[in-house]
Amino acid sequence: MKKIPFHKPSIPSLALKNIQNVLDSGWITTGEKVTKFEESLSNLLGVKYAVAVSSGTAALHLAYLAAGIREGDEVIVPSYTFCSAINTILHIGAKPIFCDIEESTLCADPFDIEKKITSKTKAIVVVHFAGMPANLDAINAIARKHKLKVIEDAAHGFMTKYKGKWVGQGNNFVCFSFYATKNLTSAEGGLVVCPNKKTADLVRTLSLHGMSKSGWKRYTKNGTWRYDILYPGFKYNLTDVHAAIGLPQVTLANKVHLRRAKLAKEYISLLKNNPNLILPAEPMGHGNEHAWHLFVVRIKATAKISRDKVIEEMKKVGIGTSVHFIPNHTQRYYKKRGLGCKLPVTEKVFNQVLSLPFYERLSKSEVKYICDTLNNLTNA
Repeated sequence: MKKIPFHKPSIPSLALKNIQNVLDSGWITTGEKVTKFEESLSNLLGVKYAVAVSSGTAALHLAYLAAGIREGDEVIVPSYTFCSAINTILHIGAKPIFCDIEESTLCADPFDIEKKITSKTKAIVVVHFAGMPANLDAINAIARKHKLKVIEDAAHGFMTKYKGKWVGQGNNFVCFSFYATKNLTSAEGGLVVCPNKKTADLVRTLSLHGMSKSGWKRYTKNGTWRYDILYPGFKYNLTDVHAAIGLPQVTLANKVHLRRAKLAKEYISLLKNNPNLILPAEPMGHGNEHAWHLFVVRIKATAKISRDKVIEEMKKVGIGTSVHFIPNHTQRYYKKRGLGCKLPVTEKVFNQVLSLPFYERLSKSEVKYICDTLNNLTNA
C-alpha cells in the first residue's frame, strides 16, 4: 500500500552545513544568521522593515501590540482561521469579533467586516487563506473610512501576489509563518513586516523582553553588558539555528512557488470533471497570484459520502489529509466567553473542506493515485 503523508518538508542540504556552522561558531541564538535571514527575506519580498521572530503566532501578537491594540478594544477577525490569531487578541485583553468569509475565496468578506464595526473596533485581521490573496483593496478602504488598522495574517501567504506585488509590500502589518508545513520553513519561525522603522524597532524590542540591547549586540567586540528594560516584552526571538534552516530556502522560493503552481494544475486537471467536488478558485484581478500553500477541495452534498468518511477511507489506503479549519466561533472556549455567533458561509464551507497532500516532492503518480481515490469515493 502506498504511503502518502499530508505533508513532507523539503530542506536543502545546505541547511545542514549552515546548522553545523552555527553550532561550531559558539553562538546559537539570535545573531548573524537571523540578520542574514531577515535581509534575504526583505530583498525577496521587496520590503524595508522586517523582523524575524520565533513563530507566526509571535508575529501576530507583536503586530497587534505595535498596531496599538489594547485592553477593551475590538478586533474583527475571520472565524475561519487558526486559533493563534484569536488567542493573541485575548492575551492583550481585547475582544475578537468574528466575521464571515467569501465562499469563492474562503477569505474575509469585506461586506460582513463592515457590518461588525462598532465604536470599539480598533483593527481588522485579514487572512490570505491557503495562499489566496484576500480582497485588500476593499478591506483597506473600509479601514481608512473608519480609521482602523489592518493586520494581514499571511501564514499561508508567503509568495502570494496582490496586484502584481508580493503580499507584504503594502502599508499594513503583515505576519508570516515558517512553521514545519509552510512553503518556506525554519521548523519554527515567523516574520513581522512593519509599515515603518518606528514600529519595526518596537516589534524587535518587544521580541526580546523589551530590552534596549540584544545579547548579540551586548557580547560583540564593541558591546557592553549594560542594558535597560523599555517595555514588558516577550521571549519571541528567532535563533540562528532556525534561521540556518530557512536561509537556503529563500533563494529557492521562486522555484518552489512554480513547482507548487504546477502541482495545483495537475490536481485540477484530474479533478475538474468530478461533479461532486468544488475546486479552489483562481485569484480574480490582474496581477493576483495564489501561493498554493494548501490545495483545498470541497465535497458537495451530492457526493452521498461525507467529508469525514472520505478522510477515513483515504487514510485506509495510505493517503494523509487534513481539514483547514475548524471555525473558532464553534469552539468550546470561545463560546464560553460569549463569542459564539452565526456565520452561514463559514459553517457551510467547514462541513465540505478537505485539504489534500501538497508538497514539492509529491510525484505525478502520487497525485494521480490521490485523485483517482478521491474521484472513486465521491462518485460511488
